[in-house]
Order: sequence, then C-alpha cells, then structure tokens
Amino acid sequence: MTEATAATPRAFDLPVGRRRDGKLLGLQVLRFAAAFAVVLFHVGSGYQIEFGNEVNPFAFGAAGVDVFFVLSGFIIALTTDPARGTWHFCRRRLVRVVPLYWVLTLGVAMIGLMLPSLLNSTSVTLETLFKSLLFIPYEKPNGAIQPLLFLGWTLNYEMFFYAIYATCLLLGLRSPLAPVMVVLLLVSLGRILSFDNTLWHFYSSPLMIEFALGVGIYLAYDRHPHWFAGRSALFAGFALATFILFRFLPSVPWLLAGALPAAILMASFVAFAPSRSGRLGLLVLLGDASYSLYLVHPYIIQLLSKVAPADLSVPLQLILGSIACAFCIATSLALYRLVELRSQRFLMPQALLRKPEGQRLA
Repeated sequence: MTEATAATPRAFDLPVGRRRDGKLLGLQVLRFAAAFAVVLFHVGSGYQIEFGNEVNPFAFGAAGVDVFFVLSGFIIALTTDPARGTWHFCRRRLVRVVPLYWVLTLGVAMIGLMLPSLLNSTSVTLETLFKSLLFIPYEKPNGAIQPLLFLGWTLNYEMFFYAIYATCLLLGLRSPLAPVMVVLLLVSLGRILSFDNTLWHFYSSPLMIEFALGVGIYLAYDRHPHWFAGRSALFAGFALATFILFRFLPSVPWLLAGALPAAILMASFVAFAPSRSGRLGLLVLLGDASYSLYLVHPYIIQLLSKVAPADLSVPLQLILGSIACAFCIATSLALYRLVELRSQRFLMPQALLRKPEGQRLA
C-alpha cells in the first residue's frame, strides 16, 4: 500500500506502463481499485450486521487485501535501494505508514473511551493501545487478531515483512530473493511446528506468501520486461477466469483461490499503459489517497449505518451505501493532503528526499 515508483534506471526506462514523475500509473489505478473493493466489501458486510441482510453482494471485495499484499511485495522490491542502507529503508517505510495509522488509532481509542457503543468489539485499554501503536498482534475476546484500528491487522503483516526485508539488508543480503526465502521458510515451519502462541500463528500465516509473490513479479518485470509489454488484457482475463473458477471448485487451497488471482491481476496492471487524461489523473490521485481510504472507510460506513433506521429498505440501503462511498473518498483525499503529505514533508529532510540519478522516491 505504498506509492508505486521506479527504483533503478533500468526499471524506470522499461517500455511497460506509462509513467509520470516515476510512478507506474497502472499500479496507482490498481491501488485505488483494491481499496475501493474493500470499501464495497465492508458496505455489504456492515449492512448484513446493521440491517439483517442475508447476503453480501460485494463479498468479492475481500480479495482487495490479497492484491494489496502482492502489490506491497512488488513495490518494496522495486523501490528499495540497498546502497542507501537499512536505516534509509526503515525510515522511509515508517514515515509512509506510521503517522496516519497513529492518528486514526488514537482517534478510535478516544471514540472507544467516550462512545463505546459506536464500536462493536473494540475494547480500549492501555495494553491494547500500546500493542496497536507498536504493531504487535493480539487476540480480542471474540477471537479476532486485530488492533484497535481493526484493519491494522494487515499493517501488522506489512511491518513484519518490512522487518524481514530490513534484516536482510542489515546482514548484507541485497537480493530481493533473500526476504522471499525467509518468508517461505517461516510459512513452511508454521505448517510443521505447532505452537500455542498468537505471534507464531499470525506471522507464519500463508498470507505472507503474497508478499513473496509480489517480489517474484518484480524480478520477472525487471529481468524480462517483454513478458509484460502489450499483455495487460491477457493477464487481466486470466486473473478473472482463475478467480471465478476457483470460487466454484470445492476445497481449493487458498494459494490458488486467493493469492494466484491477485498475483496475475497485479501483473496485468504492471503491463497496463493508460493514455494520459483527466480521468487518469483523478485515478492516480485516488491511488495516492488509497492508504487513507483503506484505513478510514469502515468507521464512516459504520457511523452512517448506525444513524439510519434499522428497517431501511434495500433501495434506500443502496442510496446510503453510495453516500457512504462518496464520503469515504472525500475523507481519504482530505487525510492524504492534511496528514500523509504533511507528515512526510515534515519527517523526511530534504537530504533524504533528494534522489540520485535514475531514482524515484516511494
């Protein structure tokens, strides 16, 4: 869920995907598409809770999380410059992720203390606040492993992958394959060794493989760009076909049903070369604000649904959902401008922002 930018002269000069200011525009569009899919999923699931709907028509939107993990693996491999060292990597990742997450986590904590009825299963204590702010997974009374800002569970995975990547850099392992090997080993051990420990179960989850898949797509993109040129529609069609097929097959392993379609879809957007237009500019901006959209949207959806009548008809639910989506997007754009951009400019000195020849900052 980081900004898609080119990291090396070779990658930046590839004839795949039109770029502006170093951004792979297709990935910016994908960031927004994935975030908005998750928004739709939570509209549907939230309305099941609030209005008693039997079916979530946007259940497919949960796949947006798989896309985000694959996308993160790709972008981290693409943008990391080992020559700048571990501290540069860590500082850039922390500045990108932490400020907005902390602001929203503290906001949820205040709501939980003053108006706990607005939060379904969130209990605010010093321990839960401390663990949430430091990205330490913990189990809630309902069994879910989620921080106060509940979608932060995905950031716990993100930060753990960053830690693996940073450790490899610190040890002098500069190849993106090094963190991939660590992830695969960890997941394999998780299937073999069974410990009654929340952290072990969480961090050895097969979901970590999606980061490795993203790194793999980057390596293919970097070394064989001709595999991607002109094949965006082909990859997209294959991704859709696999997604639909595996949903109807019984007992399909998650790696095929979730991770594989997300990885193929990711490849299609790497190859995507959109023409410049006002519509594309808007999608790129929405892609920039996708991190804010991803984190803030559940609370806007929940607030609007709680003030609506419990017997709201389906047509009015559609109207309410549309209003919620529009408000989520508007709020994300404001947070992007007021929190994300300002915190990055304040916390990253100009010396760090200055890019050597061929570099683009993520």
